Amino acid sequence: MSFEPSLLAADTTIQEPDRCEKLSEFLRNIELPERRKMFLTPALATLSGVEPSGEAVVRTLFHVGTTWRNHLMRVRDLRNLHKLRFRRARGESFGDMVDPVVDSVMECDLGVYVEALNRAVETGIFPDPAVISILPLEATCLRERTRHLADTADPYNMKLIARLLPLLRIQDELSDRLDVLHREVTTGVSQAPDLGLYKFLGDKEYGAFGKVLAEMPNGHELRDLLEMQRKLQFDPAVLSALFTLGRSLRLPRPEAPWLEMLSFWLRSLDPATQRWTLRCPVHVSLAKLLVRGGVRIEGPVLSFAASDLVLPALLDANTASVDLSAGRKPPPPDWKGLVLSNITRDTLITSFLANHKCVRVPGLVECVVVNSPVAADFVSDRHQARPLHRPPEQGRSSRLVEKSQQDPP
Repeated sequence: MSFEPSLLAADTTIQEPDRCEKLSEFLRNIELPERRKMFLTPALATLSGVEPSGEAVVRTLFHVGTTWRNHLMRVRDLRNLHKLRFRRARGESFGDMVDPVVDSVMECDLGVYVEALNRAVETGIFPDPAVISILPLEATCLRERTRHLADTADPYNMKLIARLLPLLRIQDELSDRLDVLHREVTTGVSQAPDLGLYKFLGDKEYGAFGKVLAEMPNGHELRDLLEMQRKLQFDPAVLSALFTLGRSLRLPRPEAPWLEMLSFWLRSLDPATQRWTLRCPVHVSLAKLLVRGGVRIEGPVLSFAASDLVLPALLDANTASVDLSAGRKPPPPDWKGLVLSNITRDTLITSFLANHKCVRVPGLVECVVVNSPVAADFVSDRHQARPLHRPPEQGRSSRLVEKSQQDPP
C-alpha cells in the first residue's frame, strides 16, 4: 500500500475543503493504527520542517467549514428586525404573518441580543438558547425584506433581475438556516465547533485519529493545537497571515518549523481579550507594512486581533504567507480570484473591500454585491441614504462647461 496520498494535504491545486475531505476519507479506510501512523508520517514530517508545502498542510488540517458562526455573523446586528420595528412604530403594517412577530419585540431591548450574538461570533462560544430564540424573528423579517425586493423589482429590467435573483436565493437560504439552527437548539442537537477533520471523520474516528497522533513524534502537539482550533475557528487565510507575521518578525525564532510557529501564535493568544500583545523590535520599513496589515505598533509593543488583520496586505496572490522583513510589499494579489474564492466568508470580503486597490478592480464590487448578502445590504443602505446619481449641476459635465467658459479661445 502506498502512503504518498497523505501529501495531498499539500496539493494546492485542490481546494482546501476538498483536500480535508479526501484526507479524512483515506484515514477512515485505514483500520490498523500502525498503518495510520505510516500514512500520516509524511505530512507530519512536512510540518516539522520549513518547506513551503508545510503551510498547505496546516491549512488542510486546520480547515474550518461552514458553521453556526457563519450564520450568526450575517445577522448578528439584527438589522432586519430593527428596521421593521422602527417602521412598525410609525404605523406601517406588513401583514398577518409579520406584524405579530414585530409587535412581540416592540418593548424588547434588542441591544442585549446583539451584544450576545457579537460575543458568540468573536469568541466561538455558542450562545444560550434564550439568545438563539431571536433568530426565527430575524428570519421572518428577512423573508419580508426578500418578498419586498421581489415584488418591487422591475421585471423588464433584465440587468436588475440578474443581480437580484442570486441575492434573493442567498437570503432565502439564510432564513431557512436560521430556522433550522433554532430548531436544532430546541431539540438538543450539539453545535460543536466545526473543524473540518472533525466534521468529515465524525466523533469516533476523530478520537481514534487523536490517539494515533499522540503516539507519533510531534503528534501530541499537533493534536492539542487541533483542539484549540476547534474553539478558535480561524480561517485558513488568518493562519497564513499569522505565518506572515512569524516569518517577518522571526518569531518564535528564525527559520522556525511550521508546527512550532503555529504553536507559538495559538498559545500566545490572550483567551480573555482574543488579542495578541507582544514585545518585538520592528524595523521602520516593516512597521509601515504591518500597520497597513492591521497591526497596532506602539514602540516595541505590537497588538492585534484576528478581526483587525487586513488579509490582502499580508498574503500573496494565492492567499499564502509572505516574508515582509525586507520592507517590500507582497506582489499584487489576484483580487477577483481572492474575492470569488472567499465570497461566502463575510469577514474576508469586508477586509477586501476595505482596500481601495481591490475596490478599483473593474466589475469586482458588482460581483460582490451579486454574491454576498452583507455587501448587498451595505450598498442598499448607502443608496437609500443618498441619490445614486449626482445632480447635473454637480456633475462632471457642468464642471467642463464652466471650465470651457473660463478658458480663453
